[in-house]
Amino acid sequence: MVASIFYVGLQGVAIPSLICALAMPFIYVENFTLLAQVSQLNYAFLILFSCVIGLMLEGFFDAIKKGEPYRLVLSKVNPIGLIIGPLEVDNLKSQLQEKNQQISQAYAALEQTNANLKTLTESLENQTQTYKKMAEIDQLTGLKSRHYFYNYLTDGSRNHSYCLILIDLDNFKSVNDIYGHDAGDEILKACATVLSEVSTHHGFAARVGGEEFCIALANIDLNKGQIIADDLRRRLGNTTIIKAGISVNRTASIGVAELSKDAAIKYVISLADEALYASKSKGKNTTTLVDEQFIVESKNNQKNLTFNDLLIGLSNNEFHLYIQPICSNSSGKAVGFEGLMRWHRSDGLILSPDHFLELAMSPGVYPKFKDVYMAQLIPIITALTKLNPQYYLSFNTEGTFIHSSQMVNHFISQVQAAKIRPKSLVLELPEKAAILNTKKALSNIKLLQKSGIGIDLDDFGMEHSNMDRIRDIPADIVKIDRSFISKIDKNPRSLAIIKALVTMAEQLNFQIIAEGIETQAQATILAESGITRAQGYFYGRPQQVSYWLKQIDNDKI
Repeated sequence: MVASIFYVGLQGVAIPSLICALAMPFIYVENFTLLAQVSQLNYAFLILFSCVIGLMLEGFFDAIKKGEPYRLVLSKVNPIGLIIGPLEVDNLKSQLQEKNQQISQAYAALEQTNANLKTLTESLENQTQTYKKMAEIDQLTGLKSRHYFYNYLTDGSRNHSYCLILIDLDNFKSVNDIYGHDAGDEILKACATVLSEVSTHHGFAARVGGEEFCIALANIDLNKGQIIADDLRRRLGNTTIIKAGISVNRTASIGVAELSKDAAIKYVISLADEALYASKSKGKNTTTLVDEQFIVESKNNQKNLTFNDLLIGLSNNEFHLYIQPICSNSSGKAVGFEGLMRWHRSDGLILSPDHFLELAMSPGVYPKFKDVYMAQLIPIITALTKLNPQYYLSFNTEGTFIHSSQMVNHFISQVQAAKIRPKSLVLELPEKAAILNTKKALSNIKLLQKSGIGIDLDDFGMEHSNMDRIRDIPADIVKIDRSFISKIDKNPRSLAIIKALVTMAEQLNFQIIAEGIETQAQATILAESGITRAQGYFYGRPQQVSYWLKQIDNDKI
């Protein structure tokens, strides 16, 4: 027993061994002490000495000298036996346990954060898909949207040709006027059902305007396209809704054109548009084909315009001022409009300014053209500002006007006589407008600005002298030409120039408007670049004033 205790005490410096050794001389067994022999007492002192040495090795006496606390750490090493450990080891163990616990908590928090991020990412992806579907689908009819139509058929990505059938419902405005907008919406949805059925097997149908639709049929030639269009026209004419016990239906005018793989979609759509209006000029409810003869006649009609043609058209009130919204790039709501002249020719063609503006600006025609323009401009801005006093209307001018103090003063007098708030008008000076006398032009520009009328430098990026104009003319607005916008998502240089222009605008105190926006991607890139105002088909096409007044009244723009 003693040997066992001694052994354990010697090896482990065990406290129980020390107690037993010291107690042996005082323990009696049958009137004799347990340690009767001196040698046995020596064993006890040997054990005591071993314990003292053990305590010294474990730092007991060092702790006493330093005045530091000392604690015995008792832990199991064998079936019997205890060991003594220093306070430093115990503290390190406690700290390690605490760190391990902190690491475990941090890891658990990280796991939770990862789970939250995964959930958020999935939610954002779902929202993105939802917004994409909303942008691609017309919410009223369920057909593809204008945005989808142009993105899907964009130049350079078509794998085959398409037959485009452009449809416009005849006299649709009267449905809204007589039966209300609900009836108009019902007819649009009913017609959309027919269009969807016709296009299902060969392509898709899209709503590209208020009552304007287009069907894109893959690998269908013009002749077959005309057969489909004629059948479609008959079906649309028989599409009826019942309103107040009355059957309501509308016929359709159609233009059919072929869109080859390499053709420019804008050009083909413009031809289909001409064909559609040719159908209307023939009495409506008609189909017109864009064949070779039609294309030749269209080009000849545009090339052979004369001064006399314009003067006759002006005398016959064939020129009408359309308007196109200028919108906030964040909300999509209109902040102003641009006036754009259209020539409704007697032969049924509707020509944009590209076809006649050069002739209209000539000295022999311009005074009459300007009078017609201004006579329509003032009533339009009056009607717009009644709906929203903050709206403004911009309009194009040219070098003759900006160099003539007489014309400028006369225009200011017209505005004042009509009691129009001058700030609701912005004069656009196109890049092509020649400024031959900078001093005189600047004098008239300052006169206009002093009266409250804004000055807009149009078509930035079209000609080489843009920076000169920005430097020399104290413009309120600079419009970036559509040629920049069309390349913004493909050409880093275009984007870099736009960003530089934004910085310049902040320094020179002018506002920037981007023209020719046709896709959500373009609008987003511009917004991220600091462009706050935008204009283009993505927000709305140039339409007659009555159309946009109703859109405003219905809070749709």
